[in-house]
Amino acid sequence: MSIKLKDICEHLGGELSGDGNIEITGVSGINEAEPNQITFVANAKYLAAIATTQASAIIIGKGVSGNGKATICVDNPYWGFVRALELFSNGVSEQTISGIHETAIIGENVKIGERVTIYAHSVIQDNVEIGDDTVIMPLVYIGDGTKIGDDGLIYSNVCIRENVTIGDRVIIHCGAVIGSDGFGFTPDPANHRPYKIPQIGTVVIEDDVEIGANSTIDRATLSETLIKSGTKLDNLVQIAHNVVVGKECCLAAQSGIAGSTTIGDRVNIAGQSGVIGHLTLGENSVIYSKSAVTKDMPAGSQLSGIPARPHKQELRFQAYARKIPDLLQAFTELQNRINELETKLQDLEKES
Repeated sequence: MSIKLKDICEHLGGELSGDGNIEITGVSGINEAEPNQITFVANAKYLAAIATTQASAIIIGKGVSGNGKATICVDNPYWGFVRALELFSNGVSEQTISGIHETAIIGENVKIGERVTIYAHSVIQDNVEIGDDTVIMPLVYIGDGTKIGDDGLIYSNVCIRENVTIGDRVIIHCGAVIGSDGFGFTPDPANHRPYKIPQIGTVVIEDDVEIGANSTIDRATLSETLIKSGTKLDNLVQIAHNVVVGKECCLAAQSGIAGSTTIGDRVNIAGQSGVIGHLTLGENSVIYSKSAVTKDMPAGSQLSGIPARPHKQELRFQAYARKIPDLLQAFTELQNRINELETKLQDLEKES
């Protein structure tokens, strides 16, 4: 696959300098690029690499020289790089021919839209609805009554249980489980053993959501677990029952949200962080990695630590903690000096 540089420039809406007829065959990092590839410079520390890169063209920002190479100048070079990648990415839907593989199992009263692809050994249970242009990869299970919108992409080994609703343009990566039972138990009065609470709610995933590999979203006990539009979940993310995750949030790997917690819009949660149950975390907040949120937090919070506190406060706490060994040593030295002085004072009292 090759694309003329001038066509890439038109796609990016940038300003071309140099030969627009260069055939570009791919996108690469500035140090790894080969001839006929395009690269980008979005960070000042890579400016020196412009002189040595083998790339045939560079996406640059305003005021940056291409050192004689063909360039596309844009306001945001990293965004330009992302848009260039779109041109060279081979999406699954572009590689497939719509249709249902002969080994797929399709239940009764299933409604399948136009140009839908269902690969080998996938199981579609009764009363399922699948929208136009959706691709179901091999070994996917979709339970009774589930609805999937248009332009979806469901990768292999995904399990979507019964009566789940998924919007348009949703991507679900390998091994994810949507609609598993919420973790609900109560002590049995007779023997105090954990007694399972029936989880009869559902999961609703709105449009343009992406769910990473091996992530899990539990169904609600009664109503719905809700992931709002534009939110992105990394791999190995756990969303418990009755959680609401707002619009355009990003949750990094190994983060977890406990039951009945509400996350506001545009919240970023870094890896290995957790939020305990029945809390509200305000919109536009940031949770730094390995943090544990244990109480309600207002909009715009920046939190870190265990338990999580305002990030600047946590940094001061960590700085103080690093001084503890020195303080202990100083304390020990002072204690020894006091003991010596007390001994001398006792000796003087005896002599007098």
